[in-house]
Amino acid sequence: MVSTYIRSEAYNDVSRITKLNGRLSRVMAIKLLKVYNSILSKMDRNEAFRQMVESAMDQNSSSSRESRMNLEREVRSLINFYVGSMKKVSETVNKVKMLFGESVGHEIADILLSTDIDPYRLRLISMLNSLIRLIVDTRYTVDVVEDRDAERVGTIGGVKRMTKASELKDMIPSERMLMKFAKPVFAYKLAMGNVLVRERRAVKKPKIYMLIDKSGSMFYTVNINIFEVGAISKITWATALAVILAMKGGNLAVRFFDQQVYPILTNKNDIVKMLLSLIPLGGTDITNAVRAAIQDALDKSSLRITSWS
Repeated sequence: MVSTYIRSEAYNDVSRITKLNGRLSRVMAIKLLKVYNSILSKMDRNEAFRQMVESAMDQNSSSSRESRMNLEREVRSLINFYVGSMKKVSETVNKVKMLFGESVGHEIADILLSTDIDPYRLRLISMLNSLIRLIVDTRYTVDVVEDRDAERVGTIGGVKRMTKASELKDMIPSERMLMKFAKPVFAYKLAMGNVLVRERRAVKKPKIYMLIDKSGSMFYTVNINIFEVGAISKITWATALAVILAMKGGNLAVRFFDQQVYPILTNKNDIVKMLLSLIPLGGTDITNAVRAAIQDALDKSSLRITSWS
């Protein structure tokens, strides 16, 4: 059984993901134990199969070679059923690691390796690859919060000595006059670090509160013409938007909902991991979701001045 698995196409892809990772190695070990258990169960139920296995183990039997070939075909079939195709799994996991980091990559590997139904795993990979492409493309074309110099962000709040060249734009009027009409004096003040500029108070990035529908209908596909990604599931598109906001939009609070409303999440890493491992199920009760969001705002003053999505 082990030698057949090692010779299988899936083994090389699996070994790259599970190498030096005990948790992921255990996931695959359990799958192999399922293969082994299936063989034992079939031997108990089927006398002809049991005799075939015993013949395969008997090197002196004249039929051992044919029996070994039949046993290997049985083992290969069970490996295909329990392990499935691992093509693109390692590639997808590596993409996730590059975008979100090792910890999220390991979470995704765990999800993909733990999925027993091969078509569902392939659908997850397709969703993840669409999600990654959306996020990578959007990161360079859409800014949720403008990327401005920190010195230029905020409101004027007093006067201070200039510490960075980018603060020259905020010089007080008298310093501008010196720069224009008394360049030697201005140069001396600049060299001594005595040029006065207007001080800006930092403006916090907006808080974003999101309600995310994870009901069964979110698995339906829609055509997205942006970035030429074609047809993808609604949950993938929603997830991409949420991840972009989590990565670029400052503080974030999220509640998932379907027929029920789930606990609020505020840690970005937890939100990203949850988004990438969603399995849309059940119906939709948006009324209770909105009520929960309103109650959150009433209970937490920090959520009252917030961008709602």
